[in-house]
Amino acid sequence: MYKAYKFKLYPNDNQRELINKTFGCSRFVYNYYLSRNKEAGYKTPYTNIKDYTNNLKYEKPFLQEVDSIIIRKAIFHLDDNLKRHFNNNFGYPKYKSKYDKNSYMTSAIYGKYKDKNYCNIEVDLNKRVIKLPKLKEVEIRGYRNLDKINGRIINATISRERNNKYYVSVMVEVPDITKKEVREVVGIDLGIKKLITLSDGSIYDNNKYIEKYEKRIKRLQRELSRKEKGSKNYYKCKEKLNILYIKLSNARKYYLHKITKEITDNYDVISTEGLNTKSMIMKKDLSKEITDASFSEILRQLNYKSQLKGKYFYQISTYYPSSQTCSVCENVDKKYKNLSERTYKCNKCNNTLDRDFNASINIMFEGLKLYMKEVFN
Repeated sequence: MYKAYKFKLYPNDNQRELINKTFGCSRFVYNYYLSRNKEAGYKTPYTNIKDYTNNLKYEKPFLQEVDSIIIRKAIFHLDDNLKRHFNNNFGYPKYKSKYDKNSYMTSAIYGKYKDKNYCNIEVDLNKRVIKLPKLKEVEIRGYRNLDKINGRIINATISRERNNKYYVSVMVEVPDITKKEVREVVGIDLGIKKLITLSDGSIYDNNKYIEKYEKRIKRLQRELSRKEKGSKNYYKCKEKLNILYIKLSNARKYYLHKITKEITDNYDVISTEGLNTKSMIMKKDLSKEITDASFSEILRQLNYKSQLKGKYFYQISTYYPSSQTCSVCENVDKKYKNLSERTYKCNKCNNTLDRDFNASINIMFEGLKLYMKEVFN
């Protein structure tokens, strides 16, 4: 099992210059072999690495100033994107731009010298520094209540956000967590009016962060459209817009992490509906609200946090009619396909419940079925 720790980086001027140079080299190699692929057809990553080793690094000496692992990672990253395209999962890869989010990954290399174990990536939370290839020790902040990172370090990803702040994400391998004794079970219904409804009656409101930032974003977008592209004022305005986007993203992330932490702390079997968010976003009348609600991010966080805490997490079938089924007698009434029907009243047993609460109870029972199959089969 893998776990990532993300820290904020505080590089000095020399380290910042080397990080930016590494971003540029990684981007250059990615774009170079993407162009080669368009011109000459698909080449395996090993062919591209051989070409880089024998030719490109001598033609472009600046590539030798950065960590060689990063160059290989960029070539394999391009190959992954090409394979996704060939499998019809994604469009054709695009060229990377220096104005987008920049990042590079380096792998941990272990060795032994004079009976002392060595790794090129080390995190010291007492000194609040991280040792990285070529950069040496860089100041970090984050995880104030943590004394050390438990687990074997696999890799580190250094990134620069659009607001020019630097971060490092360290991935470690941790032992599998033993499942805990089941005491609390919950079903979760996701929605737009109420973001999360639990089967015990608890509700988490949808804060609709996009509405709080939308006016300011639109104003800056209008300003940006009036600037001459490539001018200093254009990039100043774009930087302001990027900062606003990051504030929106961070506010949303903080709220979602708070919710998912509470749920995974308090419940042992967690069941949610399986949502096809891509098709949901295609509906123009609800696309903005669904994107802002971040259903996929909620499910992703619940999944990995459940694994790390030894909890059970299940997603029921996308086509299970949780909102149309009575949670008492299991009668199905298709009129509740209509989202405007907010109160569920069974036409067979007269059970009357809030629509979302009724759906969360049904999801809980379906999750329990999956749990019983896993444990007793």
